Amino acid sequence: MTWQFVTQGLYLFLFSASFIKKCHFNDKELESCIRKQIENSLSRFTKGIPELGVPSIDPVQLDDINIDGNGLKLKFAEAAMHGLSNSKLTDLKVDIGSDEEDFNLGFKGNMSLTAKYNIDGKILILPIKGDGDAVVKANNVEVNIQSKLVHVKDSKGRSHLKLITPNYKYDIQSTTFDLKNLFNGNKELAETTLSFANENWRQLMDDLAPPAIKQIVRTVIKAINKFFSKIPIAQMLEGYKDS
Repeated sequence: MTWQFVTQGLYLFLFSASFIKKCHFNDKELESCIRKQIENSLSRFTKGIPELGVPSIDPVQLDDINIDGNGLKLKFAEAAMHGLSNSKLTDLKVDIGSDEEDFNLGFKGNMSLTAKYNIDGKILILPIKGDGDAVVKANNVEVNIQSKLVHVKDSKGRSHLKLITPNYKYDIQSTTFDLKNLFNGNKELAETTLSFANENWRQLMDDLAPPAIKQIVRTVIKAINKFFSKIPIAQMLEGYKDS
């Protein structure tokens, strides 16, 4: 449902794309129609809708990520997560028709994190130390978001949607790390350590992934709600009547 409204916003405010098909609120095929429009519009929404104040979410700018535990200190600064615009829809379930509706959305894709890093300590038994540029590539990242959709009124009495109390879960198939300037540029030590880190990527990602995914979900929810606040429901779904 959420990404269908995104589609309508693009249709109304950007370039009136001819491939957009409006979905009717009372149509028994509503969910199928919504899913098709989501698949058509997902990559466009992630690039932002400036006219509505909806920012681009590819890349997602991240707050600093700090890991301090198990003998390892790692910081990522100036971090950004890339790849959301290439994600594919994996799940969509919407309960429509009441003042509080359930919403599930799943998407999957390859993502990469770029950042400045500083690391000192051990990965399991192997020492690691360095600072410089980092690229972390995560393959087949699957995120599932569950939320409530509520209806809120604007100053003109028009109903808008809003996502509240979102929960999420995620899975990552594999990860590779590329950390420049490990051990002050000692190539032999760096290659050995990176090879070991990539073989044991799960240990690092158990600490790194949660704050990164949390920020991605928070950014997505914020962008969607920004869009919802600008466009009344009746302007996005044919047949919807304000109560």
